[in-house]
Amino acid sequence: MKNSNIFIHIPKTGGTTINTAMKNNYWQTEPDFNYRHIIPNTRESNAGDIFDPRNIKKYSDFHLFMMMRDPIDRTASEYYFIRERRTFMELISKKPIDFRKYINSKQTQNGVVNFLKGRPFFSSIPSTKKDLDDIIECIDKTPIKTGIFEDFDASLNYFSSGSDLKWKKNVEVKRMTFIRPRKEEIEDELKSLILSKNELDKELYDYCYNNFKNKHNQNSSFNIQFIKDKYNHVIPYAYNFCFFDFCLKNKKYINNQETFFKPLTFFLIQNRKIQDGKTFVELWNRSFINAIEDQFSGSTLQEALSKIELSNQDPFECTITIAHSIDAFFEKEKTSFHQYYNAMEFKEKYVPKVKSGFTSIISSLFK
Repeated sequence: MKNSNIFIHIPKTGGTTINTAMKNNYWQTEPDFNYRHIIPNTRESNAGDIFDPRNIKKYSDFHLFMMMRDPIDRTASEYYFIRERRTFMELISKKPIDFRKYINSKQTQNGVVNFLKGRPFFSSIPSTKKDLDDIIECIDKTPIKTGIFEDFDASLNYFSSGSDLKWKKNVEVKRMTFIRPRKEEIEDELKSLILSKNELDKELYDYCYNNFKNKHNQNSSFNIQFIKDKYNHVIPYAYNFCFFDFCLKNKKYINNQETFFKPLTFFLIQNRKIQDGKTFVELWNRSFINAIEDQFSGSTLQEALSKIELSNQDPFECTITIAHSIDAFFEKEKTSFHQYYNAMEFKEKYVPKVKSGFTSIISSLFK
């Protein structure tokens, strides 16, 4: 058999990291027979036929595997990732305005079971106990290896056992969400709400967790180094979204300033050929502040930003500080900020030159 491995990528379970490591690619590949995920055009899962008990014999000669994740942590990761992606949020008939409303939406509940049964992302069709029984039957009889996100390196080792899968010693973590609470930071009441709204997903996770602990060789050796660097994800993110999207709540401001943000992004990436995420963030911060100083000199917004002490901050934290200051300014000045929604013009002169030893260009910003 030319390629016997079939990876089932459940959303928000580290699947992009696994897919890129398997394929030795920088970014994830398109879904196909051997890679089961969400089809971009239709937003549907292409995993459903695997979890139809009538197809168990069809897949019994393949090496199938998938990663499961604690429902509370997966739901939080999904929300804080999805909320920045309007094309996905628009799939929910009544767009949730916060995490609680996201949890309560019927379209977000038991998303893992719905995905494995081949339904569209945020399907309006509720999953059933019969769906869960089908999935468990297929896991057992096909069989399908189920790893656990919380034991990621051990799971990769489990996936490779008895197969031709090989992992590099250094694996880069993909799809990092820039801002999201850790599981332990989520309120207990919200945790209970997630579990009550995702009972089938929780039952499936518990089953797969016990399955993993019983079947993988806990004494086998594995030594995988995971590389986690948020700056590695800046350029791919900026290609698809305004860089302020992850931290600036005022989306009206982002939309109105698209004529500035979009040319700035593509000037940095295409004209300046910036490939280093940290350099991109530093230049983005300084260019934005330069534009504010030039086009709104002496204004209350410019004065508010000038009070920020950024000299010793990490560039990523500088972006968050600037965004929070803008949000706070608009909240306070509700009757006098209309001029700031006027679109700024991008000018190349706003972008500082990159010099050798270029470190924190923000440090001299407000001297």
